[in-house]
Amino acid sequence: MRPTRRGFAVLAVAVAGLLVSARFGQPGLTAVAGPLFAGVFAAAVQVRWSGAPTVELGHLRRGFPGETKPVEFHVDGSGIATVTARLSEGLDGKTTVTKSLPAAVTYRVTYTARGEQRVGPIEATVTDALGLIKESYTIESKADVLVYPPVYRLGGTDAFARTFTPENEDRQSFDRLREYVSGDSLRNVHWKSSAKREDLLVKEFTDNRSDRTLLVAAEAQRGHADEMAAAAATITMAALESGLAVELAVPNGAVEQGYGDTHRTRLLELLARADAGQTGRTDDADVIVTANGDGVTVSVDGRRQSFAAVTASRDNPIAGEVNG
Repeated sequence: MRPTRRGFAVLAVAVAGLLVSARFGQPGLTAVAGPLFAGVFAAAVQVRWSGAPTVELGHLRRGFPGETKPVEFHVDGSGIATVTARLSEGLDGKTTVTKSLPAAVTYRVTYTARGEQRVGPIEATVTDALGLIKESYTIESKADVLVYPPVYRLGGTDAFARTFTPENEDRQSFDRLREYVSGDSLRNVHWKSSAKREDLLVKEFTDNRSDRTLLVAAEAQRGHADEMAAAAATITMAALESGLAVELAVPNGAVEQGYGDTHRTRLLELLARADAGQTGRTDDADVIVTANGDGVTVSVDGRRQSFAAVTASRDNPIAGEVNG
């Protein structure tokens, strides 16, 4: 606990008054100095009596780099406090406010990097009502948040099927013959059967993509895990959108095949924590993502190309859709 600048100024005036009074015999100055000392003492008692405030941090929602989320928490105590929340390196924002306690505090925090990020601990400096005395506290209240890797937009509606699906994959199989209806393509007419029936019959197919697992294996040299995670996230999210079951392997973990929003979240969670290294799954992978000092490449059926070449923009097509 120590005086503020204002407190030091008040003490300086009080001490000067005593010195002048003692030297020149001005008792009136002693009468002025006494209340000033008393005020500073009362301020110190008030701050000491207030004690350390307590902080209850609220839940921080997950998101993607570039998104801004509110951080809400309640500070309980008395007096006036300047409250600052420490942020990990992957978070950014103005996190200092001055409030009369108790108070609700809200910050806006921008996610700047993927991974496990943290808000806290909290630095609080409590002062008296006149701002003469202050005491600083570090409150070990923390909130963790997972920031997913960025997801980019592929080039065109059929970009995933055209680029990342192996060419030898027959995504359609014959299901049955049915009568022709207006709008059917003549390419699907089964002419032999139609001749026997003297009526047009068309072939109907089933889409096998949803019955197929797409295994994506992602690897990276040290220092390039972020680029690997972004490319793998883009590909796996597009695969799910295309109706495929997706399996993912990264150097420090794997997610088995699955569909739906829950599976999408599991994939993003793994990629948020993915490290550099090798997977040992490239031999049986359908899509291989490799990140190193030369950039990020994707390989499908031996066809290798730059990841940047297959992305249309850095806009995130699923931003705001994934909650946590």
